[in-house]
Amino acid sequence: MFEVLKQFFSIHYNFAGLSALLLILFIFLMTKKNVKVGLIVLALFLVLNVFLYKRTEGKVWTLTIDPPETTDSYSYKQPTVMKFSVLKDWTITDDKGETHHWCWVEDYWDRLSNTDIVAIIWGENSGKKLANTSEERAKLD
Repeated sequence: MFEVLKQFFSIHYNFAGLSALLLILFIFLMTKKNVKVGLIVLALFLVLNVFLYKRTEGKVWTLTIDPPETTDSYSYKQPTVMKFSVLKDWTITDDKGETHHWCWVEDYWDRLSNTDIVAIIWGENSGKKLANTSEERAKLD
């Protein structure tokens, strides 16, 4: 478990920072003899680390990168398929020397960043109408 979390925390500093803050808060609360809140913080620390372990242990993520399109219609480059797992330290260095990484955190972030918040709050049609009215106002100016 420690090897998986060590690999995960070395790449995802935000989760490592949150875990470290929870541990430091637990130590602080124990020095102030605030046992009830300290146990709650310890439980949060353990739940976070077990959740991260369960999401990453034994899984492989595949990333397919499409090559840039060329004007030459006779040449076809196949997409690059890269597989990432804990065992391979989650990083792959390609021909150009660039290091790539992909796992469930990037999958979640990709889905979250492509979510249309306006459409979720006001409904799909209201979001489109709102965008169209903004564009029409910009055209009038």
